Amino acid sequence: MSHVNSEPRGALGFATPARAFRAMLGGDAAALLEAYGVEDVPVEELDLTPGLIERARAERGDAPLS
Repeated sequence: MSHVNSEPRGALGFATPARAFRAMLGGDAAALLEAYGVEDVPVEELDLTPGLIERARAERGDAPLS
């Protein structure tokens, strides 16, 4: 979720969905994003490929999806 919500969107004035959410709801949004583990990913590190899911699962020690 962090990578998807860190991609700037033209429809949001090139803000990220996470930043727009924080701007609209303030501390409540920040607390919710933190609870779900959503972090800002620098644009140069964004990975929106399907391989990201398998890498993230491996980092957590989860079994691969079949």
